[in-house]
Amino acid sequence: MWFFRALGWLLLFASIAVLVDGAITALQTGSFRLAAAGELWYRLDAGSLNLLQSVIQRYVSVWIWDNIFVPVLLAPALVVLFVPAVVLLVLTRKRKRQRIF
Repeated sequence: MWFFRALGWLLLFASIAVLVDGAITALQTGSFRLAAAGELWYRLDAGSLNLLQSVIQRYVSVWIWDNIFVPVLLAPALVVLFVPAVVLLVLTRKRKRQRIF
C-alpha cells in the first residue's frame, strides 16, 4: 500500500514539474503549450521510447500500439501524470478510524 501511495506522490510532483516547465517555456516564448507525453518521453530518453514501440509492434500487436499507446503519447503529459497520481492518492488515502461509542 505504501508503494502505491509513494508512486502517487511521485507522479503528482512530476506533473507539477511538467506544469512549471510549461510555464517557464511560456515566459520565454510568449505562448503557453502543454507538452505531449510522447514528446516529454522522447526528450528524456528517446531510445527507450523507440524500443517500446518496436517491442509492442513486433511481439504484441500493432493494433495495441496504434489504438492504446499512441493516443496516450499524444495526450498532454500533465494529464497523463496527474490523473493516475490523483487516483492512486485517493485509493491509498489514510482513513479516519470511526468510533462506535
